[in-house]
Amino acid sequence: MFLFLKCLPRLFSQANKDLKRHFVLTFSSSLSIAIALLMAMVMTVLAVNVSYFTENIEEQLVIQVSINPTFQNDEIENLQDELQTIKNVKTIEYSDSEEELDKLIKDYGETFAQYQGEDKNPLYDVFLVELKDNAKIEETTSAIQKLDGVMEATYGTSTVNTMVQMFSGLRIGGMIFVAALIFLAIFLIRNTVKLAIQVRKDEISIMKTVGATNWYILFPFVLEGMLTGFFGALLPSLFCVLGYTSLYNALNGTLMSDMFTLIKPYPFTIYVVLMLLGIGILVGMLGSYLATRKYLRWTR
Repeated sequence: MFLFLKCLPRLFSQANKDLKRHFVLTFSSSLSIAIALLMAMVMTVLAVNVSYFTENIEEQLVIQVSINPTFQNDEIENLQDELQTIKNVKTIEYSDSEEELDKLIKDYGETFAQYQGEDKNPLYDVFLVELKDNAKIEETTSAIQKLDGVMEATYGTSTVNTMVQMFSGLRIGGMIFVAALIFLAIFLIRNTVKLAIQVRKDEISIMKTVGATNWYILFPFVLEGMLTGFFGALLPSLFCVLGYTSLYNALNGTLMSDMFTLIKPYPFTIYVVLMLLGIGILVGMLGSYLATRKYLRWTR
């Protein structure tokens, strides 16, 4: 350990010299990694926001249970007790027909105001049922529909289910694509380091001949890879902070409607930048290690 710490300044100096000496290789590798990480950043931002959309939609999902208009107060209370016995039911809120009409007027305008007044309101009294697990909303709706006194139980039809499933598919596909890009970045680093090793193989042979240990030869290459990955991550990090913040401000934080609310830029972009820098450094280190380790035949 003491010997390693003693040699550390020289190893850093050697890595810095090698980066400058092989600037073209370093630049091309950093640029390739930057492109890969830029695509990974876009997919990550998209996947996280899609996940956020899905959560918002699922949180807003409630089952609207229309009550038989002939039911009296005691029958309505009994129906509420029956609803509460269903395992997946979390909360139940009662809303009479007048309250439902007021919501309709508020959401869609004064056109529906003509239905205000005695015997003009065509809406039912309803229960608004919130669930513990929205993934089971279809089967829970079916169970509610079978109860006596329930005219209709709805939750937004199949369109909502289709939307949630589509977003879930996009989220999973995005994560797979990001993982593929990370492997691509490791491959790029590995090939760059292999080229650098080929250029300096005589130097490495001399170092091994005079007794240099494998870690002493390996460490500058690993440092080079880490620095290459770090530099490659700077460009997508800058795009993330400036680009996402500008997009969020231009759209006022929403995409098409309030249902699709974007995640606030801060601290979200900071987390993404830290992730990009971490991935850049990690893939640089791993790519360099794999290339150099194979050349030095550590395991043979």
